[in-house]
Amino acid sequence: MFKRFSRPLQALGVAAVLSVAALGVQAQAQPHGPGPGGPGPAGPGFGPGGPGGPGPAPMFLGGRLLKDVGASDAQRKQIREIFDAAHKDLKAQRDDGRKLHEQLEGLLTAPTVDANAVEQVRQQIAAQHDAASKRISQAMVEAAKVLTAEQRAKLAEELKKHKARMEKRLEHMKEHGGKGGRGGPGGPGGPGAPHDGGPHGDHDGDHDEDAPPPPKGQ
Repeated sequence: MFKRFSRPLQALGVAAVLSVAALGVQAQAQPHGPGPGGPGPAGPGFGPGGPGGPGPAPMFLGGRLLKDVGASDAQRKQIREIFDAAHKDLKAQRDDGRKLHEQLEGLLTAPTVDANAVEQVRQQIAAQHDAASKRISQAMVEAAKVLTAEQRAKLAEELKKHKARMEKRLEHMKEHGGKGGRGGPGGPGGPGAPHDGGPHGDHDGDHDEDAPPPPKGQ
């Protein structure tokens, strides 16, 4: 009945690229919300599914992409520390958020539904999502300041290339009924697939060197 709320990110331009890493952080703090059709502060996803859909893996902003735009070891370390700190802050909200959603579920499945009580819990949940969104925005701004204007411009170009690759891959999967997709035989990451250093490839052997911890429960 209850599914995960859409991610409440609102990001534009280069901030969208920087939020790739933040998406993995935010997932830790997003509890379960109402099911299909339920309310949720839908924000733009940056991967398959369009707005509100899942974004690219956090490691996309890890060692590979930052190295591609010329980020130094010191810059990558600083950005990793920024998102690690955000991860810790948001993780503390996860348990509280789960309790709120359990409370909401209990109210909605009670013999008599108390509309006022439901509204109070809804407001608490909305406030928590807003706090998480602000924390992520703070991390994105801090990370953006670590990079030079030239590096940020390169990040924007890399995002465009990644998006084009993803759209091409999805179109290929649709044409072939989902066969040969990522993880499948012959598909990217699957048995027999060539190692071409694609968007998630490890062309230098340490693509996840700077990646934030992957979200649990995904």
